[in-house]
Parts: sequence; C-alpha cells; structure tokens
Amino acid sequence: MEKLLKEYQGWLTDNKNFYEHLKSHESALFVRFQPVYDVLLVLFQEYKDHPDQGNEDIEKIFQVGLEYLNMQFFNCKMYLKKTFDNNFHHFLEYDQVISYSLFLEDLKYELVEKSVSYDEKAMESISDFLDDIIENKKEIPDNLGLYVDGKIHQMIDVDDYHFTGIIDIFVEIADALGISFDDEQDITIERGTIK
Repeated sequence: MEKLLKEYQGWLTDNKNFYEHLKSHESALFVRFQPVYDVLLVLFQEYKDHPDQGNEDIEKIFQVGLEYLNMQFFNCKMYLKKTFDNNFHHFLEYDQVISYSLFLEDLKYELVEKSVSYDEKAMESISDFLDDIIENKKEIPDNLGLYVDGKIHQMIDVDDYHFTGIIDIFVEIADALGISFDDEQDITIERGTIK
C-alpha cells in the first residue's frame, strides 16, 4: 500500500493543476473524473500516515483507480498537446466529444472483458467519427449525445445489457465511504468537507 500511496502522491503532483483547471471551467471531463479522483484523494488522506492499516480491498480500489486516472489523463493531455497545441480553452470546446471517446474506450473494454458480443465495425466507426471531430476540430453536432447513444444501442447485441463502468463503480465506492458530491463540487464526507 505504501508504494501505491507514493505513486499516487507523484501522480497528484503532476496532475492536480490539470484537474483543477477542468474543475474551474466546469468541464464535462471534470464531472467524468470526479468520482475516481475524489475517492482516491479521500483514501490517500486516510491512509498516508498509516499505510499498514489498508486492506486488500482498499489497495485494489487504489490500484484500479490510479491506473484508470493515469490512462485517462494521459489521453486528455495528449489531445491538449498534440491536437490543441496546449490551448486549454480550445481543448475545452471539445471536452464533451473527448468524454464520449473515453466512454467508448471504457465500454469496449468492458464488452471484451465480459465477452459480450458487439458490432466491432460499428464501434470503430463511431470512434473514428468522434476522433475526426476532435482531430480536425470540426463543428460539434447539437445532437451528438443522442447520436452516440443510438449507435451504442445498435452495436450491442444484448437488449438488456447494462454497462457498469469504472466511474459507476467509484460512485458506489464513494457512497459506501460516505462521500457525496454537492453542487459546489466539494467532497463531502461524514467527518467534514475536503476542498
């Protein structure tokens, strides 16, 4: 656990400003990352002085959450650097599209992991569509969310399949830890508020 806490502390040092920028601009990506970020922050604060008190479940939560955020932030920062030439405000114009793209990666991972059959060509097509909007900075269609949702429902063979991604799991973990997300976007826990 101690090694994970040190890795997290380094990751946090490298990524906190990026996260705070997403937060201050009320980015769709901030909303996406908040449950995982906040759970890890609370666990870090709880166990940093006593890493030996963590158990296997806490360690697994920490490991999965840190790997997830690391990959997601890496992808976002690559878009910011390569596609938007480090222009954060221009990057934010496409944050919803980037969020959909990241969601599709999560969905694809879970479908493969759970051996759920899906139309791989349709998945690739919608991914390419989103990447084209981002990479070429095209106009974002007003109905993009409905379009993506419709395509997702068409590509998955199971009618009653319910996607439970890492973010959903971390919302449940946050609930179990007593963390709630209020309108001011602070982390509220039973013992007080962490900003």
